[in-house]
Amino acid sequence: MNKIAVRLTVNGQEVVAEVKPQMTLLEFLRTQLGLVGAKNGCARGHCGACTVIVNGQARRSCLLPMARMDGTVVETIEGLAPNGHLHPLQEAFLAAGAVQCGFCTPGMIMAAKALLDRNPDPSEHEIKEALKHNLCRCTGYVKIIKAVRMAAAALSGRTAVSLAFPQESDVVGRSVPRVDGLAKVKGEPLYTDDFRLEGALEGRALRSPYPHAEILSIDVSAARRAPGIKAVLTAADIPGRKTFGLITPHQPVLAEDRVRYVGDPVALVLGETSEEVEEALKLIKVEYRPLEVIDSPFRALEEHAPDLHEGGNVLAHIKVRKGNIETGFAQADVVLEGDYYVPFIEHGYLEPEAALARVGEDGVLTVWCPSQSSFAFQKDICATLNLPEEKVRVIYRPAGGAFGGREEPTVQILCALGAWVTGRPVRMVMTREESIAVSTKRHAEYLHYRLGATRQGKLTVLEARIIGDTGAYASAGEAVLFRSAAFAGGPYEIPHAKVDAFAVYTNHPPGGAMRGFGSTQPTFAMEVMMDRLAEALGLDPFTLRELNGWDVGKKTLTGQILDHSVGFKETLAKVKEALSKEDLPQPRPGRKRGIGIAAAVKNVGLGSGMVDGAGAILELTTAGELLVKVGCVDTGQGSDTAMAQIAAEATGVPFSAIRVLASDTHQTLDGGVTTASRQTFVSGNAVRIAGGRFRSALLEFVSQEIGYPAEKLTLKNGGVEMLGNTQRISLTLQEIAALAQERGQALRAEYFYIAPRTYPLKERCDNEEFDFEEYRLHFAYCFGTQAAVVEVDEETGEVEVLKVIAAHDVGRPINPLAVEGQIEGAVMMGLGYALSEEFRLKGGQVETNTLAKLRLPKITQTPEIEVLVVDDYHPFGPYGAKGMGELPLNPTAPAIINAIYNAVGVRINSLPATREKIKELMGEKKGITGPRSRQG
Repeated sequence: MNKIAVRLTVNGQEVVAEVKPQMTLLEFLRTQLGLVGAKNGCARGHCGACTVIVNGQARRSCLLPMARMDGTVVETIEGLAPNGHLHPLQEAFLAAGAVQCGFCTPGMIMAAKALLDRNPDPSEHEIKEALKHNLCRCTGYVKIIKAVRMAAAALSGRTAVSLAFPQESDVVGRSVPRVDGLAKVKGEPLYTDDFRLEGALEGRALRSPYPHAEILSIDVSAARRAPGIKAVLTAADIPGRKTFGLITPHQPVLAEDRVRYVGDPVALVLGETSEEVEEALKLIKVEYRPLEVIDSPFRALEEHAPDLHEGGNVLAHIKVRKGNIETGFAQADVVLEGDYYVPFIEHGYLEPEAALARVGEDGVLTVWCPSQSSFAFQKDICATLNLPEEKVRVIYRPAGGAFGGREEPTVQILCALGAWVTGRPVRMVMTREESIAVSTKRHAEYLHYRLGATRQGKLTVLEARIIGDTGAYASAGEAVLFRSAAFAGGPYEIPHAKVDAFAVYTNHPPGGAMRGFGSTQPTFAMEVMMDRLAEALGLDPFTLRELNGWDVGKKTLTGQILDHSVGFKETLAKVKEALSKEDLPQPRPGRKRGIGIAAAVKNVGLGSGMVDGAGAILELTTAGELLVKVGCVDTGQGSDTAMAQIAAEATGVPFSAIRVLASDTHQTLDGGVTTASRQTFVSGNAVRIAGGRFRSALLEFVSQEIGYPAEKLTLKNGGVEMLGNTQRISLTLQEIAALAQERGQALRAEYFYIAPRTYPLKERCDNEEFDFEEYRLHFAYCFGTQAAVVEVDEETGEVEVLKVIAAHDVGRPINPLAVEGQIEGAVMMGLGYALSEEFRLKGGQVETNTLAKLRLPKITQTPEIEVLVVDDYHPFGPYGAKGMGELPLNPTAPAIINAIYNAVGVRINSLPATREKIKELMGEKKGITGPRSRQG
């Protein structure tokens, strides 16, 4: 196609170019002008990450062909802060805590600017309407709305945005701005797809169209001869191990003889351009023999079902036993039974998976990519290529969200393989459709519950059977179902229990880690059961939970005696008090209001007998800054900022003088996987202890230099000062750094922290003796209670969540603003889980293959969220902190479901609670039963 000439103004500069008419404005900005602030999250206009301003209007640039851009005026995030002076919107997003992963931030800010340019004082409704095309998976939108209002006030001159980076070191417990926030509000961070390596090949995998088939032959000869193609690789070209996996190397890097789900990679094509690669993919001939599709775990469990893997279709059977359930049922005056279903859920992070790889002149293969552990990816790449660790360097790039979905590789190993085999740099970026089809999912689970209690409300027994659809490969399936079993009883003391959880293979995408990691699914079932039980006993839902809730000295379902930091009942009390103060207006005509509550518990750390450790290195740079090197990764949750705060507190170095380097396998110590809400506790302790050692080393160095006792020196205000001496000498950090360099001495400290010992599930360790007083499955837990206020349309079944009150025990909050943001984001994710989200398949084929079809929550659905933080100091956590990034998701869905029942008297036993489902149940109730008699 012939090119066309276009003339447009971009950020005040005239641009003249010749382009293909079908090229989008997004592609033009990113590839021709190097303006990468606008992001490609979906290429369909569903996410809004590409939003720029065109002729004064917020437009999704991925939908605009360059043929329509001649004569237009375009504004991007890069033009918003001339000469380094932030726009009030940028200041407000940073000050309000409206930035987490940062991938959506440029688009959000530009959409907000277009609004404020035409409406300087918008209402909350107008803000939501203006930003309704912009998705955010991290923040829950609350602080984004607040930021726009702050900016509006600043632009009108009513109030200025208050933004300051502390010059002090005592910052633990303070709401400081994110250390990466300034760059993110300016659109500066380079996500993997934002930068290019000179001479890089484009890589793309040929993926199976069948959910289950035998591979009879693969013919790549024609593709290898295609124009621009450098290599076409199959499993035969892999020099090392042909499988990968976070826990078990189980999944094929490239399928060799069998495919087990739609998206299994069969071949890798590497070429000069993406267009040439796409053409070559069409030339590969794969002969498949389709096999029976196992699209249900129940079919997989049938006696004559075909085995998807050697050893059968059950990956794991986890058992939890406590007391004697026969005794428990005999003691019960009331026994309730229920069946529940929760669907597959797509993580929905806005940045599609991407990787870059290059072999350097030193023979070291370097891979740049987002992940939840560079070190875990390094191990898989080393095994695939049969290389030692010193020959493979994995460098973390900013992640546009993760939520567990970046624990497993997708394109990273393939990208490394391509670079190693060809000797050329390789770039791989997944399409949104590819990402949705291929990546791991939250497990779909089927849960059968029997719960007994005395008429006074004391729980006596729980019997549960949980079947988890773990998909085609092992991934984290066993660990996820282990958590489902361990947390099946919620934060309640139950003397007798029998729980059986099964991770079952199917021809679905692998079930892996997702926020909540197996605790989310049983929380839904248990909390609906608790609501039913309270009604059956005539008890207030709070009272039932107070009667049975965990406290210090109580024993968990797995037999651990809780000995510290158990703030569960305080979360109950805070929500109860907050609800009592609510003065709710009458519901709108045709709607019924309901209030529901739910509670939850989640582990902090790996637990179950695994060694849980992380390292930290602190060193003084020649510029007089403190560089904190950690292996943990910040995927938006704020760990870089937490590490900087802990380092400041431990060393006395001002927060403003601290920089963080995260997860570079050749520069940092391993921090383990960012999972299980563990990094604040584990990496935070490593930084705290290394910080103390650094402080001592620095003071000792200065002591020797000036001949004054180290114990009479102090590090504060950006330097070292002498105590108790009228002739005080003060040295700045810059001066100390210069002295150390002059002496050839490095001022640094490192520490590798190991968390308190945990033990395996007792039922899995018949030969190990336990001290039951010391036995712990996990070294820490976080707790939460939430209340949801909803309105249900009696005619349509539409649910509007008006308010969520969320009280959470997080230990001591390192950064209260970040804690609030995590809770708000998790609540919004829980709202989607309750009402709309579902990753659907039919016959193994993906039906929900776009972000729009996944029905992620939008800003227009944002309720009022009241966050109540319970500060229950943990004696082993850094400055009393625990962790909390996952837990706040868990109670939201059951609280909403219980509120729906309170409003219209129908029980929802399978998620999501769509309006169609609610309408059908309301119709059944009106036609068949009396009010509120329907039980699940």
